[in-house]
Amino acid sequence: MRFCLFACLSLLLQAAYAQQQLGLRLENYAGASSLTLNPAGNLTNPLKWDIRLAGAGLFFENNYFFIQQTSTLDLLRHASGAEFKLAKNLEGQAAPDAYIIDFYNDHPKRYVAFNGYVDGPSVVVKIGENHSAGIFTRLRSAVTTHGIINEFSYYKYDGRPFFDPFQVPKFQAALMTWAEIGLNYALKIPNTNGYLGIGANVRYLQGFEAAYVENNGTWEHTKMPGNTISVAHPNGHFGYTSSALHGDGVTANGSGFGFDLGATQVFEDGSDFYKLRLGASLLDIGYLRYSSNAADHRVTTTGTPTLALDDYEQFKNADQFDDLVQLFSQQTLGDSLASKVANEFTLTLPTAISLQADYAIADYFFANATLVQRISLGGVTARRGNLFALTPRFEHRWFSASLPLSIYNWKDVRIGLAARLGFLVIGTDNLGSFFNQARYTGTDFYIALKLNPFETNLSLLGGGRGKRHYGGRGKVKCYDF
Repeated sequence: MRFCLFACLSLLLQAAYAQQQLGLRLENYAGASSLTLNPAGNLTNPLKWDIRLAGAGLFFENNYFFIQQTSTLDLLRHASGAEFKLAKNLEGQAAPDAYIIDFYNDHPKRYVAFNGYVDGPSVVVKIGENHSAGIFTRLRSAVTTHGIINEFSYYKYDGRPFFDPFQVPKFQAALMTWAEIGLNYALKIPNTNGYLGIGANVRYLQGFEAAYVENNGTWEHTKMPGNTISVAHPNGHFGYTSSALHGDGVTANGSGFGFDLGATQVFEDGSDFYKLRLGASLLDIGYLRYSSNAADHRVTTTGTPTLALDDYEQFKNADQFDDLVQLFSQQTLGDSLASKVANEFTLTLPTAISLQADYAIADYFFANATLVQRISLGGVTARRGNLFALTPRFEHRWFSASLPLSIYNWKDVRIGLAARLGFLVIGTDNLGSFFNQARYTGTDFYIALKLNPFETNLSLLGGGRGKRHYGGRGKVKCYDF
């Protein structure tokens, strides 16, 4: 039964991006870090240039299982010798240093989301009054499940009687790891209210590991005795790369292109300081084609294959995954090689639209609202998580602080905290995960190291209203009548 549940989770893997590193990307001094939220973001930077030396972030969240009475810091302290036990299998009192894993038994659809990234060297430069250009590098990875039907919840499936079928509807899912190098350009166009900024990122992508599954119909799933299931009328595709499975290390298995578009309208208030900034952006438009160490499979039949799950327990190592797939093909199509149809596949990027509003409350103080909503442009894709956030912040040349209040996938509310001191940024969009929780479900953390002009004319308490140039209007013609 345990193998079945994890197999179902594996079939529902799909990349998603809930983590937005709000404390890193929203402020006017964000520089190169702002480009992945809005390509026109650097136009309001008061500084002439910004270099991001390095950065990294990690996000994990789920509503499938939880760890009892722990926190992110506690898990990090005991990571090397941690012992995990399933609550269902406990007999008597657990050891004091053991972590107890339990599963939710309520009714929502399930998701499990992980993504991480490493930012490489990046630079953005303002050219004259009306132009900004930059180059950035990133390594991105994501594994997420969304919309797992409640019938696959641990306790519900475990207690389900035999020969009680249920429907598994259509879904798409993907796992992706890739590197990217991007070029950015943004243009400022003065207007009567302030100025309009437009920007674009163009990115070359190099794909490493990937996997996907696409269910094109609705199959009838039946739990049977002897750790066996039947799947009526399956109709789907799946594919994966195998270099990591075979221990080949980091290998480029594909390539592609992507781009982002962004615009921002800055409303000025008669000084060098804006009163309101509105932005909109279209993110992650593009694709990756995996053509090395790749396999594409199709399983379509009008019959009702029976899968003996105990047969899969013989595959203990990652390099046996191809053998596992051949057994799956044999049990579903009657031929161990029948499912394979190609040596390449294509995945699209996790496209989203984002809206931003940034209001200057007073000197140093801002209020920001940001929406990131996934959209589908067709094809098999890695999905983003949806996010809406309200973020008050204090912003100064040498330090800043923000307190994001966000809603993930329109369900989960969390509070974050981020701070910038000089050239170092540290933050989280899930502050509660660092304190002991009865039910620990995930965490979020990011860090960045930057370099930008050390302007001595901006004192420790300097840089207030009228002293910072947030991209001002530039050279606007004045007419005499």
